[in-house]
Amino acid sequence: MAGDNLQDNLGQVVQLLKDGLGDNLYSCSIYGSAVRGNAIAGVSDINLLIILKESSPAAHNAIATVLDRDEKVDPFVLGHRGLPRSMVCFANKFASIRRNYRVLYGADPFLGLPADTSQQRFVCEQALRNMRLRMVHAFVTRHRHRRYDRYLAHCITPLFCQLSDILRLSSVDLPRSFEDRIPVIEREFQINSLVLRDLLKFKESPRKLSDGDAARWHEQLFLILDTAVVWVEAHWQQ
Repeated sequence: MAGDNLQDNLGQVVQLLKDGLGDNLYSCSIYGSAVRGNAIAGVSDINLLIILKESSPAAHNAIATVLDRDEKVDPFVLGHRGLPRSMVCFANKFASIRRNYRVLYGADPFLGLPADTSQQRFVCEQALRNMRLRMVHAFVTRHRHRRYDRYLAHCITPLFCQLSDILRLSSVDLPRSFEDRIPVIEREFQINSLVLRDLLKFKESPRKLSDGDAARWHEQLFLILDTAVVWVEAHWQQ
C-alpha cells in the first residue's frame, strides 16, 4: 500500500472509530511493518492498537462495524483499566509495539510506563517454546488438516520477531528490516541463513507445498527453533 493511500486509509479508519466510539476511545496507534517501513502492499496487515476507556461488548461491536470495511486492518483491543498489568502479561507483544509505533489519536499508551526485562525474557521464552510446539503439531497433523503451507506462511513474521526479541533482550543491536537482520541472526545463533531468506520469499509469494516440500521446510525450521531454545537455556538464567 503506497504511503499516501495508507495515510488516507488510516485517517478514515480513525475518524470512523472516533465517530463510533466517541469519548470511549482513549487512544489509537499504528504499529508494526507499516511504521518500520517494510510493509508489503496487498499482503501486510495494518496493525492498530486500540485502547478503550471501557472495554465492553457495545464498544467491540462499534469497532467491528468500522473494521468490516477494511479486512487488512488487524486490531489489538484493550481497556485502559488494568493496562499496566496487561503490558506485563503481554510483555513481548508490547515491547515489539513500543519499538515501532505511532499514536494516531489520543494519549500515548506507553507514556510513563517502565519496561520489565525479566518479565519480557520469561514471556519471550514461553512464546518461543509455544511456537516450537505449534510447529510440531502443524507438521504431524498435516495429512489430517492439509494446511501446513498456510501455517508456514503465517509463522514467518512471528518467527523473525521471536528470534529478534531474544537478541534484543540480550543487548544485541538489530537493523530495522527482517532482511538486514538475517546476518546478525545467523551469527548469534550459528544457523544457516539460507532458509531465512527463502522464508521471506515464501511470505511474498505463498504456494501450495507438496508433502516432500513440507518435510524439508519442517526439518529446517524445527532446527532453527530448537537451536534458539538451546541458546536461551545457555544464556538466560532461571
